[in-house]
Parts: sequence; C-alpha cells; structure tokens
Amino acid sequence: MSQSQHLSSVVPFAAIGRPACPKCKAPMMLVSIEPAQAGVDLHTFECAVCNSELEILAAYEDPMKSRALGRWLQGDLHPPK
Repeated sequence: MSQSQHLSSVVPFAAIGRPACPKCKAPMMLVSIEPAQAGVDLHTFECAVCNSELEILAAYEDPMKSRALGRWLQGDLHPPK
C-alpha cells in the first residue's frame, strides 16, 4: 500500500532526504523518480524492512531558467546560489 501527498503539500527538492518508514521507522530507500507535471516529480520510497511504500511530490526549479544563471552568463562569474 502506498501513501501519497497532495500537490498542496509539495516540499522543495533539496528538503527530501531519506524519510523514516511510517510503519516501522526504518530509513527508506529511494526507488524511483517520475515526472508528475511541469516542475514536480514523484519520488517513491520503499522500506527494506517491512516493504511499505511512500510517495512524495517534490518541486524543483529549472536551473536554466533561474535568475542567478542569467547574471552568471552575463559575466558575473560566481556560481548560481
């Protein structure tokens, strides 16, 4: 059985680590990343101990469209933040 979060509870990509299993609290493993819609991926985690699954929606920003990249390409040679 899998649990799914609604788009309203999307968390930033960088905030996704290895969640604890909701059933047995063991660290879960990332088993797949699938595109859900523009700017959002579906991350599926699986528990190696009890085989439960957890699905989390993760938002991301296209790095080629960030403002920091534009400044960097115009000569400000600091890496994007």
